[in-house]
Amino acid sequence: MTTLSSRLFTPVHRYYALRAVGWTTDQLIQFLLPVLAYQATGELSWSGIVLAAQWVPRLLSLPAAGLLADRFPEQRIYWVNDLVRVALGAVATVLAVVLESQAFAVVIVFALLAGVCCEQVLVAGEKLAGTLVAPKDMHRAQSVLSGIEQGTLLLAPVIGGALLLTGPLPIVAVVAGLFGVSLLLSLSLPRGSHTGGRPAPSEGSAGRRLLRDSVTGVRNVVRIPVLRTIVLATMCINIMLGLIQGAAPALADRYGRSEGALGLVYSVAGLVAMVTLTAAPRLIRRYGFLGVAAASAVVQGVVFIALGPTTGFFFFAALVAVFMAGDSVFSVVIRTLRLRVVASEEFGRTVAAVSLLNFLSLPLAGGLLAVAGHAVPLVVLIPVAGAAALAGLVVLMTRLKRYMAAEPALFATEQPAVEADTPAPAVPSTM
Repeated sequence: MTTLSSRLFTPVHRYYALRAVGWTTDQLIQFLLPVLAYQATGELSWSGIVLAAQWVPRLLSLPAAGLLADRFPEQRIYWVNDLVRVALGAVATVLAVVLESQAFAVVIVFALLAGVCCEQVLVAGEKLAGTLVAPKDMHRAQSVLSGIEQGTLLLAPVIGGALLLTGPLPIVAVVAGLFGVSLLLSLSLPRGSHTGGRPAPSEGSAGRRLLRDSVTGVRNVVRIPVLRTIVLATMCINIMLGLIQGAAPALADRYGRSEGALGLVYSVAGLVAMVTLTAAPRLIRRYGFLGVAAASAVVQGVVFIALGPTTGFFFFAALVAVFMAGDSVFSVVIRTLRLRVVASEEFGRTVAAVSLLNFLSLPLAGGLLAVAGHAVPLVVLIPVAGAAALAGLVVLMTRLKRYMAAEPALFATEQPAVEADTPAPAVPSTM
């Protein structure tokens, strides 16, 4: 029994628990915010505003998150951010009781502020693996982390759907409680010398380095034709994903379902995406990267267009599941292609630029809903946006075919393909 306990409560296992709590909380916030905004106002445009508002500060803080992870111990980044979020949760809990009529607004503001901290701890969490896990065990650890992340992506919408039925105060209490658990876990990790960051450079040099790396990464995206094409294609798909996330509460309301039912829809769609993901390597070997990318992109565009005029909640759920399945396959292709076309010495800064560009699609989708949501019915807005995205994808896939044909050896399917990071099925993927 003692041996089992010692194995379960090793630093590595506490680290796994820390990442599980972090992923669950982050996905829970992303799921709840647009739904809470729609519940509070009944206006689709406010759902879009909140969707954009939650991603703008995240985007701005993402480059700084990498810089902080290089300069400070990962554990310190965790407990400082968790302490801030627990304090925010305590204040939000009091305000939700005192300002009962404004409780939804309190929860939304709390979740927006807490979401900025999520980017800091997610980057620190990636680096923390290197200090706690031996190099020979890293492959196994990454497999475990991938499984944990997939599980939280399915679990978070279920928790969120249940919380939506209970009211604002329990939502704040549960989210703040998860931050408290994260704080306790981060404090329980060892403070060995390997946990600390490198000596802090001067502010000027750090700022210049951050700007230089960002510019270099964007320049690499622009100058590599294949990478430029897949980034633009991903942005088209992510705009559709963002519109689904922002419009889903209104669509559920149209079908006479509560917003809490969306949790089940996202979880079922995530399960379908995970099953589909296992077939991606075989599809790539048989049909090639281009065939799989083009087919999954077109399927997503067609399915998204059908979401606008569709009638019936179960048909809506089925379309979302198909869309997420296509997203999971497409994500495998783009991650494999970018690994092949980016030089290893430029990979970190280039992929950081790719992530920023991809995330940019989400506030753009939120802005579109905020501007047009109150004036254009979804039965029109979704098909029009989907048709534009689908047209863009067709053009981009045609260009991709030309670029890949110029270097056939680089894109041979006999080379080993990497797995997708995760398709993020529960809350639409950002790839």
